[in-house]
Order: sequence, then structure tokens, then C-alpha cells
Amino acid sequence: MNAWELAKLARQAAEMGHYVIVVSFVSNTTGFCTSPRKAGDLNSIPPTLPMTVIREHAGLSDSWLDTHPNGSVSSSASTPLDAIVKHGITADSPLNTYSAGKPLDAYASRFLGKRLDYILYRQPYRPNQECPVLRASECKVVMTGKVPGYGFSFSDHFGLEATLEIDAPVEEPTSDWRTPASPHSPSTPPPFELSSASTATVIQALTACYRYSRRRARRELAIFGLCILLLFVITIGTPWLPHTWIFFLLTIFVAWLATTMLYEGFLYGSWECNALMNVIEDLEVYRRGLQIQSERFSRNSAG
Repeated sequence: MNAWELAKLARQAAEMGHYVIVVSFVSNTTGFCTSPRKAGDLNSIPPTLPMTVIREHAGLSDSWLDTHPNGSVSSSASTPLDAIVKHGITADSPLNTYSAGKPLDAYASRFLGKRLDYILYRQPYRPNQECPVLRASECKVVMTGKVPGYGFSFSDHFGLEATLEIDAPVEEPTSDWRTPASPHSPSTPPPFELSSASTATVIQALTACYRYSRRRARRELAIFGLCILLLFVITIGTPWLPHTWIFFLLTIFVAWLATTMLYEGFLYGSWECNALMNVIEDLEVYRRGLQIQSERFSRNSAG
């Protein structure tokens, strides 16, 4: 859901004629990272669906892959340092003290960590206008050592540093998003659309999340009802119950649990279900638009 919203914002900014650089700030063990060179943790490895949504729909380029043509994780690295240098591993690395003793999943164990941090960027969409070209000339993992004078790493994630350069505009505009885009004829589908297959997969995943959220909300509301019933029984039976500190603490715990379940099941549960349904409906409209666009393109090609 967040990946779709981020992709929409990045795409909208580019269509308004802005350069887009996706860099978010994350908290670390010592506070908030304030350096603009530290990229945000998108909490997804490159092959996952959220990253596919972000890159396909927003047309964002990965600065690491642009500067490391063979930087994708396709085989196990020989050493943890090799995984960092060649594959851009930033999290769950054996060289990070916060990962020491931490149970890792099969992916992190196989590839000696995960690449969860990115610096993404793209050109603006300015038809018939020449504009400087933004490109990544260097990208590297930084802050891999330990804090001077201490025996622990700077954060549970290594940092990511990228150098983005601005080149002169090309003379001939092309449809590539790295250069000023040319106007699209009605028979030509616009670039950087989320594919129908990816859209269907996202809808399916969000629908499963929606059903799970509704079941969880109902379960929490049922617990809330049981807590209210228990409080009613305690209140009615007070004259016959022993006035001990155990029942006093039990009443406080049940009241706290009822309040928590009401918030989780009714307030947060309703918000989460509504948010998921809004995104699902948005994607359904988008998928229908892709189908209409594909049918129109097929008719124009046949004609």
C-alpha cells in the first residue's frame, strides 16, 4: 500500500516537471539520521513486489544498479565484505554488530545480508523541452565500520552514499525517462506503466491483507465484548467477591484490555480496512485504464 502511494507521488511530481530523488530518513540506535547522504530503508529487497511497484509505476532508477551493472544479488558472495562492495548489502550483514546473534532468514543467510536501502531518482516529464539530465555516477555503501572509541556499529543498517551529476541536455529528445520525453501519439502507450500482471498481483496481495485485517478487527471486537461482559459480572458480583488486591488488579487489566481492543478493532481496524479498500479500488481503476489503453493500441495497430 505504501509502495503504491510513494510511486504515485513520485510519478505525479515528475509529470509536473520536477526532478525526483527518493531519499527518506530513518531512525538509528543513536537518534535520527540527519545526513542527506543516508538513504531511507524501504524494508524491501530488490525483487519484491513493493520495489517492482515503485520502479515500474514511478519510473525510478536505482542509483546502485546504474553504477554497478552486475550489482544485483544473483549468487552468494564469498565474504561479507564482498557482499557489501559488490551487491550493496546494507542490512543483516555479519559485519554489523547489531546483526550478531540475530536469527536471520534464509535469504539473509545465503547472501550474507540484504539490500534494503536505496537512492532512487528520475527525470521530469517535459514534452518538447530540453532539460539537464540527472544521472548517478557513483554509489557505495558507507559507515560500515564501528563507532570510533566503541565496539559497535553506527546503526543496524549501513549507510548508502550516491553522487548524482547533472549533464547537459541531449539534442534529440527521446522517450527514455532519463532524457526529455517526446509527446506520445494516441497509438503509443505511455512509458513506465505498472504492468497488468504486477497490478493483478498487488490487488491480490492487498485483498488478502484486507480480509486478514477484517478478521483481526472482528476478533479484537469480540475480545472487547467479552471484556465488557466480564467487567459487568465483576461489578454485579462485587458484594459476594473477596475484596483482595488480585481482583482489583484483574479489574484494571480487563479495563485496559477492553480499551486496547476497542481502539485496535474499531478505530484502527476501520482505518486500516478503509485505507486498503481505497488503494484496491484505485488499482482496479488503474488496471481498467490499462486494459482500455491496450485495446485502443491494438485497434490502432491493426488499422
